[in-house]
Amino acid sequence: MPQMSLRREYLELLDGAALAVAQVMYENALLTDTESDDSQSDSWTDLSGSLSLMLISPPSPLSPIFGSEMSFDTQSSTGDADLLGNKLLEAIQNLCDEVVTMRVLEMPSEPMPCAPQLHVLPIYARSWPKKFWQKLRIDPQIFNDILDHITDHPVFHNQSNNKQLPVDQQLAIFLNRIGHYGNGVTPDDIALWGGVSVGTVFNCTHRVMVAILSLHDEFIYIPSAQSDQMRRARTYAEARTCSAWRNGVFAADGTAIPLFTKPGLFGETFFDRKSNYSLNCQVCTISIYMMEVLTLVSL
Repeated sequence: MPQMSLRREYLELLDGAALAVAQVMYENALLTDTESDDSQSDSWTDLSGSLSLMLISPPSPLSPIFGSEMSFDTQSSTGDADLLGNKLLEAIQNLCDEVVTMRVLEMPSEPMPCAPQLHVLPIYARSWPKKFWQKLRIDPQIFNDILDHITDHPVFHNQSNNKQLPVDQQLAIFLNRIGHYGNGVTPDDIALWGGVSVGTVFNCTHRVMVAILSLHDEFIYIPSAQSDQMRRARTYAEARTCSAWRNGVFAADGTAIPLFTKPGLFGETFFDRKSNYSLNCQVCTISIYMMEVLTLVSL
């Protein structure tokens, strides 16, 4: 069973307090004789104590607000009691709005401990390149090459009094985040690993992406049809697929297109991992032959 969040817990406590106030107001409305005055006073006294216990525990930044809102005179007439009940309901509603909009519900007495590891990356790069690659998924020399290209980008320079992290640290945080997946790549985990805040993780990711995308044509290029890189690519494509695909060295799989019903011929082969009968769309296929044709047409 999932654990209830603190925000949800506070909202349920406030709902219970509002229900208790409404119930006492309803009972007081039914009491019209003189003897009901003592019962009415006892009802408000009991409600005062129960609300104080309900709303002040567990401790939080909202506790002083709860305590100040709950101070009222229990010795009051029927009309004053109704007015008091309405004020209580209004105060509870204001507290609900504050719980919903408040960003921080708990104020820890001390900051969360963390053990940043950014400072060990240069040591890994010099003595244990494999460890460096495990963290950032690229070799140290490639990291330095990317760093040289993006360091002067305007996104890393501003006029704010709060200086940004060094570009190499921002790039390391970005590469660590995109190089992993699953529970090990949550913003909280990356923040603890880098010794920064979660907001800094998002900012570093956005800045590095802007810088790299602006240099798209420098980082990504298509070698010529007769180059050695293309020759190795053709050999690899043929070894992994078949001879007919030898020249198909560029391909990207698209989204699976669901079929209306199971095909009559080899129907089970169209059953995908999402329990649908579908076709996988090949959105892009470029062969060496097509590149040569396009080159001749452009000339």
